[in-house]
Amino acid sequence: MALFKRKEKDEFFPETNDILIVFDDEKKTSDIQRISDIRDNAIYVTGKYHVPIDDCEVTTGPEGRHFFYRAPSRSVQETKRLAELEKSIVLRQITSYRPPEQPSQLDITKILLFALVFFAFIVMGISSCSGGGA
Repeated sequence: MALFKRKEKDEFFPETNDILIVFDDEKKTSDIQRISDIRDNAIYVTGKYHVPIDDCEVTTGPEGRHFFYRAPSRSVQETKRLAELEKSIVLRQITSYRPPEQPSQLDITKILLFALVFFAFIVMGISSCSGGGA
């Protein structure tokens, strides 16, 4: 049974044991893919399909659920386009990440505080020197 072993789990796009079977009614073709995620009433196969769960027929198999999506060619193309769009949005968000900026060592508040303390010492020094002669 080594032919049917699953590959190691992908950390970025984990897969389920559920399967999506997409039937193209017009072309009389089908595509079988392992489902990456099921959320927001939709089925996701990363980079391939984004299918509304309400449009699927669900059956149970020995390893998980099977979702049958029967659709015309136009609908299959649209689900592929939505999946590509979502994948590009996720990749754009990953690549546009900027780590939080570290605060600068001397910001303007610290500089003003040091200047105020320095000025206070100068004033105290001048007042102590000038007040003792009379």
